[in-house]
Amino acid sequence: MLRRAVAAVKVSPFNTMKYLNSSNYFEMFGLAPCFAIDMQGLELSYRRLQSELHPDRYASKNEDERHMALANSTTVNDGYRALRSSASRAQCLISLAGWEKSNVALSSAFLMAQMEWREAIEEARASMDAAALEALGRRLKHRVVQHERELASALDERSDFDAAARYVNEFKFYEKLRDEIDDALIGLDH
Repeated sequence: MLRRAVAAVKVSPFNTMKYLNSSNYFEMFGLAPCFAIDMQGLELSYRRLQSELHPDRYASKNEDERHMALANSTTVNDGYRALRSSASRAQCLISLAGWEKSNVALSSAFLMAQMEWREAIEEARASMDAAALEALGRRLKHRVVQHERELASALDERSDFDAAARYVNEFKFYEKLRDEIDDALIGLDH
C-alpha cells in the first residue's frame, strides 16, 4: 500500500493534488485506517512523500506548480503530525467513520481525578518538590499508556466511537496536565 501512495506522488504534484487534499491521511500515507499504526511505516512514507513533494524541488517551475507543491507539502506535514499524535489519529478515525457528535460529556469521576491531579501538581510546585513532580510525570505517563490501550480497543476492536470520542477529550486533559508538570519543573530550575 505504501508503494502505491508513493508511486502516485511520483507522477507530479498536479496529478496528485486531489489525492493529497483528501481528508484521509491514512490513505495518503498508505496505512490501514486503524489506531494502532506502524509508526516506522508512517515515518518512511512521510520521508518519501516529502522528498517527492518538497517545494525546493519545484523552485524553477512556474508559480502555479510552486504553489501546488507548497500546498502538497503542507498537507503531508499536517497529515504526519495528525497521525503521530494519539489523540489526533483517533480523531481522524472518528471523522472517517462519519461520527460527528462534538461535545462528549466527561464523567464526574474523571473530572474529580483531574482536580486531584491539579492539586497534587500545585502542592508539589508550592513546596518546590522536583521529585514529587517527576513522580507525577511518571504516573501520568503510565496513565496515558493505559488510556492509549483503551482508545485502541475502542477504535480497532469494538468500533465504539462514543467511547473513542470521550477518550480523545480526556487526552486533552492529560496533555494539559503534562504541560503543567513540565512548566512546574522548568519553574524550579530558574
